[in-house]
Amino acid sequence: MLSVLPGLGVSLATLQYAIHRIDQTQVYMVAAPMADYRVVMTEPTPSGEDTYLETTAAFARRTGAVVAMNTNFFRWLNAQSLRSFQDYQKWIMGELAPAGIGYAALRQTCLTGRGQIPAGVLGAYIVNGRGVRPYEGGYAAMVHFPAQGGVEFYRGKLPEQPFNLVSGSQQLLEAGKKLPVDGSDRTSPKAILGKRGNEYIFVVSDGRGNGGSKGVSFPQLQTFLLEQGVTDATAVDGGESATLVVKGEVKNHPRDRYCELARWIPAPTLTFLNPEEEAREAAMAMGRSLRPVGANLGLVPRHSPQAGLPFAFWQNIRERLIARLRAWRDAVWRHSV
Repeated sequence: MLSVLPGLGVSLATLQYAIHRIDQTQVYMVAAPMADYRVVMTEPTPSGEDTYLETTAAFARRTGAVVAMNTNFFRWLNAQSLRSFQDYQKWIMGELAPAGIGYAALRQTCLTGRGQIPAGVLGAYIVNGRGVRPYEGGYAAMVHFPAQGGVEFYRGKLPEQPFNLVSGSQQLLEAGKKLPVDGSDRTSPKAILGKRGNEYIFVVSDGRGNGGSKGVSFPQLQTFLLEQGVTDATAVDGGESATLVVKGEVKNHPRDRYCELARWIPAPTLTFLNPEEEAREAAMAMGRSLRPVGANLGLVPRHSPQAGLPFAFWQNIRERLIARLRAWRDAVWRHSV
């Protein structure tokens, strides 16, 4: 049964955000006019063949994106590398480095939202016309954002002149019609990029008990998207990675067991962390453990009302001032004691 939660639809300038329910599972949806927003994506490393792990929240802060979500599947830490709590302890002490990743580097990434851990993006991935990953088969559902704006959907082939392109697992809708999909996965969170007329559509659903939601299947989401007027849609990386950020708030319930522990357990060899960045990421998480991902995509207003200085700039100035005032207050208090 489909329902819209009363009072939870909101207009943010020209961006529309709403929460829906499908069989007791929360589904979060954003619609944004293509004419009002341009696309930004996670940039490649200097080598040009990978990206760096970054939470969707940190990506949105860094780029000034008013809405952002994760896209491509990716490789990083192999969970099978840590087979016991003893292994985890050795990792913390620097005696073990699964997949070559030190615990200090992971904790820095989890606390600040971005570090220097490379991510092997899977499927085709192109940023500003620069190929990071070519199409090599697999992950055949591709979403293309041309330089002039708009969005296009491809299966098994690249556009002639790709500009910004991400890859997903399967295309759900084409020209208002359902495509054959794998409906066996009913519990994992989902992430979907779509199109409705001249609007970009971002959809993320909860699942696996996160946020109290049991999850929905792709066939259920196909029906939901058509009811919302969406004509074309592709599923990108879901599961624990699925994250939707709107105007600086994480709307769904992502989770990552490594970051859950890393936020609490310090590392003896931990390098200096900027406390302001740490505080921002913790506030963005709002009690949720955000998973660093390899590829994010966001929308930035084409016309900023702040004469070229984005909201993130002024927010950064404000938070730095608050941090300095707090440090001065604490210093005065310690001296008086």
